[in-house]
Amino acid sequence: MRLIRVVFPLLMVAIGVGCSSSGKINETNTRAKTGTGFIYEKLEGFGDRQFAVFVPLSYSPQKKYPAIVFLHGRFEAGSDGRACTTVGIGPEAAKNADNFPFIVVFPQCNGGGWDNAEQEKIAITALEQAKRKYSIDPDRVMLTGLSTGGYGTWRIGAKYRDRFAALVPMCGYSFYDGVSMLTGTPVWCWHYSMDWAVSSGASKEMVKRINAAGGNAKLTSPGGVGHNVWTVAYRDPALMQWMLEQRRK
Repeated sequence: MRLIRVVFPLLMVAIGVGCSSSGKINETNTRAKTGTGFIYEKLEGFGDRQFAVFVPLSYSPQKKYPAIVFLHGRFEAGSDGRACTTVGIGPEAAKNADNFPFIVVFPQCNGGGWDNAEQEKIAITALEQAKRKYSIDPDRVMLTGLSTGGYGTWRIGAKYRDRFAALVPMCGYSFYDGVSMLTGTPVWCWHYSMDWAVSSGASKEMVKRINAAGGNAKLTSPGGVGHNVWTVAYRDPALMQWMLEQRRK
């Protein structure tokens, strides 16, 4: 009963944030010129499955843009490409739509998390499809995600390391099998020190093992209590600037 009292309000907060964010995304799209804002695309080879792409309102196809692939958490799964934009980096892109410096790709898994080959294929197919349509700099693509998407960032970032300039996993489980494949990619990991859903020890150990193997990983662990470290991370100008500086080697 105590667990229900704790978790239920947290779920209500998450739902409220999602609803509020949907409104901001809709508002952004009402003033976006054709080809900008939050655009919903049919994912090639996956039936009616969709994904989303955020294109800055100031977008010009003559310019090459850095890009972010965002992996959502468990509650944003589905196939319509909408829910995955409402939590995490989507609200920040909507809030700063005129000047947000990145194109953002939002693949959407079909439940269970980013933990198998089918989900990996969804993410990479969305990225490659977006690269063909929009003016994305292939040497400046970041991969980030939260919760189950944080785990997916470790996993997909390791298996498809040739696609990404940097990784930003947040509050996810560890993927120790990928450590040796992550040593060539800069990593900035985020995790609240007192996370009630996924222990911050998972991120600490991943960063420790990557660095011990010769990699370049760092961890920011704010002192807050909770799972939603992304509400701090994606608003941090230092993180945005760090991602802008990364280039694939």
